[in-house]
Amino acid sequence: MFRSRVRTSVRRSAGRAILIAILGIAGLRPAAADDKKPYPVFTAEQFVAAMKTIGQAFTATNAAVTRSETEDAKAYLAISRDRLATTITFWRDRNREDAVKMLRDTVALMDQLDGTLSAERVDASAAGNLAKQIGASCAACHQKYRDQDPSTKSYRFKGVTE
Repeated sequence: MFRSRVRTSVRRSAGRAILIAILGIAGLRPAAADDKKPYPVFTAEQFVAAMKTIGQAFTATNAAVTRSETEDAKAYLAISRDRLATTITFWRDRNREDAVKMLRDTVALMDQLDGTLSAERVDASAAGNLAKQIGASCAACHQKYRDQDPSTKSYRFKGVTE
């Protein structure tokens, strides 16, 4: 029985060595080897789609915070934060460090709100205050970077090449 276990162990080790050799021959490398890969292109259309999702999700976050529906607020906030964080590529591609800073500050506020909502006893006043700060941060960025057409009510970028 001991010999059987040794043979099985040797076979597994040999199998692993063969797999590693095959991967090396095929040129497959771990993901960390591609760390010099540039950020993917984040188009204006993708940015607009992300902003629409963020707007809907954060509106739902505010409503849930107002109603003290903590779990719903956290779920909608997670969507908002996740989508907002991805837009950093859009701003980096356009060399807008001021927008990157605004984005990071807003994401930090979202993290604070998540922490407040995750407390054992949620401070509704603090959660509402953080939600207002996030809304104000979004409004400041919108004022600086978007322009609304008065007739169609559609938005376009202000001071940003698409």
